Amino acid sequence: MKLLSVILISIVLTLLFFSISSSIAQERMVVVGTVKSIEGRMVMDVESEKDKAPISFRIGRKTVYTPRRYPIPGEKVKVEYLPHRGNFVAYTVTILGVAGSKEVSKESSK
Repeated sequence: MKLLSVILISIVLTLLFFSISSSIAQERMVVVGTVKSIEGRMVMDVESEKDKAPISFRIGRKTVYTPRRYPIPGEKVKVEYLPHRGNFVAYTVTILGVAGSKEVSKESSK
């Protein structure tokens, strides 16, 4: 009877440990940049605003877009992502507008 209770307790503790460790949320990384291309609605290439480095993101049906549409190449976006199996997976894509549009509107109003 003691052996059975020890085994049950160890199984419960093991399951509890795995449920706690899997529920710890990873903090998403963020990049702001310009969309260069979208390939087959599966890969989005973005040029980082910070260091002009090209970054490829996996996108899919679980990716949330604000506003609710795919970005157009040339638009400025903010992408929240996580690395997953060697790829960057985009979880949210916020469209900020056309890159350089503020400068153009200021010049045209003069």
